[in-house]
Amino acid sequence: MAEIAIKVENLKKSFGDKVVHNGVSFEVYDKEVFVIMGPSGTGKSVLLKQISALMIPDKGKVEVYGKDVFSLKGREKIDFREELTYVFQGGALFDSLTVWENVAFFLIENKGVPEAEAKEKATYYLSLVGLEGTNEQYTSELSGGMRKRVAIARALCVNPRCIMFDEPTSGLDPVMTSVMDMLILKLKKELHKTCVVVSHDINSAFRIADRLAILWKGKIVEIGTPAKIKSSVNPVVNQFINGLPDGPITANLGYEG
Repeated sequence: MAEIAIKVENLKKSFGDKVVHNGVSFEVYDKEVFVIMGPSGTGKSVLLKQISALMIPDKGKVEVYGKDVFSLKGREKIDFREELTYVFQGGALFDSLTVWENVAFFLIENKGVPEAEAKEKATYYLSLVGLEGTNEQYTSELSGGMRKRVAIARALCVNPRCIMFDEPTSGLDPVMTSVMDMLILKLKKELHKTCVVVSHDINSAFRIADRLAILWKGKIVEIGTPAKIKSSVNPVVNQFINGLPDGPITANLGYEG
């Protein structure tokens, strides 16, 4: 039996009178790629931020490798940021810093790693994501796909066990989407990372996922392998993965996230 990396229990989250999550529960296994999908407005990114303790739920519990993430304080919280890292959709990079400075930022600012050592680590992780020779460039000089890879190198620089990806292929062309997919699979197969990915891209999701979860109306309506999801008889799942205009999913969900 695979080790449980992440355990989500009965998460509930509302913004005003809008219920976003109403009892979300699932488990992610160690060293798997777990993809969370669902229509726009179902709170996929909000779910990722709660798992990462960047947002607190109204109710519910998240454990990451046995630790209750909402009870962590002080040094424990800093240590948790090394165990589980978050790659934002837009990268969340500092345009005023060079590429290597972005990658090494946490090491220097939070860990007190000497600059020369931090730069060496940054250079190594940049090479892993195919960005050799970009050290001294500024992130504003890079393409969207390169910026996303810088963000991944920054996440890797603290050697986490688990990485959260929020829409990693958003805005990328088909070739760069494949490059990103292969990079995520490399992180799993070669570096043995657990990867949780929020995505709208059906083809990408089926290419990288060990298992997928479909989020709809505040709950997970189905979890399974790509083969199981493709053969699902659930009308929500069937409509979503086939892009059908008619079905239970409508254009107005009232919440984006």
